[in-house]
Amino acid sequence: METLEEKNKLKGTKNLRKYFSYFKYYKFYCIMFWLLLVISGVISFLAPIFLGKVITSMTVTADFKEAWKWALIFALLEFVGLIFILIRVPFFKKLENNVKKKVKLDIIKNSFNINIGEYENLGNGLFVTRLTKDLDGLATSFKTISELIVSFLSKAGFIVYVSIANIWIGLFLITFIIIRYFIYQIRIHYYAKLKPDILKKGDEINSVVGESIRGIKDIKTLGLSSSVLSRIGFMQNEYARKDNKEWYIGSFLCTIANVITVIYNLLFICLAIWLIQIGQLELAIFYTIYVYKNSVIDFAVQLGDLQNYFKDMEVASYRVFELMDESKYKHDKFGSLVVENFQGNIEFKDVTFEYTRGENIINNINFKIEPNTHVAFVGESGCGKSTIVALICKLYDPTAGKIMFDGHDSMELSQSFGENVSMINQFPYVFNMTIRENMQLVKPEVTDREIYQALKLANADEFVKALPQKLDSFLGEGGTRLSGGQKQRICIARALLKNSKIIIFDEATSALDNLSQEKVMENVEELKKNHTIITIAHRLSTIEDCDVIYFIKNGQIVCFGTHLELMEKNAQYRNLYHKQKKEAEINEEIEKQKEENAQAE
Repeated sequence: METLEEKNKLKGTKNLRKYFSYFKYYKFYCIMFWLLLVISGVISFLAPIFLGKVITSMTVTADFKEAWKWALIFALLEFVGLIFILIRVPFFKKLENNVKKKVKLDIIKNSFNINIGEYENLGNGLFVTRLTKDLDGLATSFKTISELIVSFLSKAGFIVYVSIANIWIGLFLITFIIIRYFIYQIRIHYYAKLKPDILKKGDEINSVVGESIRGIKDIKTLGLSSSVLSRIGFMQNEYARKDNKEWYIGSFLCTIANVITVIYNLLFICLAIWLIQIGQLELAIFYTIYVYKNSVIDFAVQLGDLQNYFKDMEVASYRVFELMDESKYKHDKFGSLVVENFQGNIEFKDVTFEYTRGENIINNINFKIEPNTHVAFVGESGCGKSTIVALICKLYDPTAGKIMFDGHDSMELSQSFGENVSMINQFPYVFNMTIRENMQLVKPEVTDREIYQALKLANADEFVKALPQKLDSFLGEGGTRLSGGQKQRICIARALLKNSKIIIFDEATSALDNLSQEKVMENVEELKKNHTIITIAHRLSTIEDCDVIYFIKNGQIVCFGTHLELMEKNAQYRNLYHKQKKEAEINEEIEKQKEENAQAE
């Protein structure tokens, strides 16, 4: 039976192969990079040999003319090597950036298919870290590994050359390389054991920091800075403890390797002196070997580094491509059915849904929404209203029962079904772009005229026209430059611009004043001529004109009908309506009194 470590290694190798498979799309850049790299490796192999000929010409044959010739060839080789290093840079950068772009787009595209429940359990720091730091690490490691392989081969060739020149020096070099290699093997073992946990702790910290930045207003207004800093500090301490341990072990093993290197240098010189004394080693060859020996003895280090970088790439590729692993993260399920001329008919048949096993949020509900009607769901917080519309949007799949769209099971519908549904929730998200660019996300070729038409329906055209940059005004991250009501109206306009058959308002006008809300809802009523409109509203006064209102309690439909029908036959609905109306009248009176006081002053 495979151990967990073996399974992770297999997954890492598999994902590494998946990463390399992207290189086939950019063969030209890949071939040119490797060709130039190999030429550089050949040059680095030949350089010390020609230097040896310079030394031999000066010390053995005393032919200085020959020495000048070899010196010029040596300098020319070094110069050509530098040119090839310079030339290969653009090929590598083209290869690196193209592969990163394609991998990143594929991962993001796939992560959009991850079930929304997984996003709710995971912090956004995990996704950001893996699509930036880990992906950049993959590209950097590929370049380093490529250069190490060529350097490794050129050094291996030089060791063969040294062994031919003097077998004892060659054996001495090889013995030292083996010793250093085993020290690095120990280092790699601890690296592979400790590094994944360090990276995991880093993900957790990034996630909390990201959440803290997004929630900075609440942190400031609730005075949470101390507790948030305390939490981050504790997590940072855990990260530092694990990271320090990995570095301490690595530093200790490096020190041992350096001590062995000092001993090696002494023994090498002693061996060389003895071999020169007995006439088995020429001074010129000794000098050539000595000049390049530090580069050659790094052979073991490079072999260890090569494994280390491969391990880095395995870990990074596993973390990156894990986002595409459906066995790790649950993905949305789609069929292949594309519904032509979608009408907007919705039917729930004995639908049950649970976020946590055994805890039903909605329980065996049945209802039908006819096309081109305006339907509302009302009830206390937590009764299941938002869950129902989330199911309609296919953010989740029902735990039991069926959801039908135009007579087709939702599980059979293709991913293109999303084009038929738009939802605006209570806390909608606008991107850190201009108003125009936010609108272009749903309709790339949209005209300014179309944008202003959508803004007018959302009662947002006047305040947008009053902005200095109008449609070219930046909204800030998450719409920080807008008020809550302005942000809701921009998002309503964006959803209306999409012109989908089903439009859902999930407390979408909660931040609007009464007048703005009234105008928006009037326009919504007009939309039902060609759209199925679904509203979740806290204020019952906004849904009085709905065709059907479903009153939800504890995940079940208690009753349904028009506003007048519910007022007649359901005491809970009636009491809730009168309570809200009274509160509205009181608030209106307070506002009126404030205005009178202001005028009196």
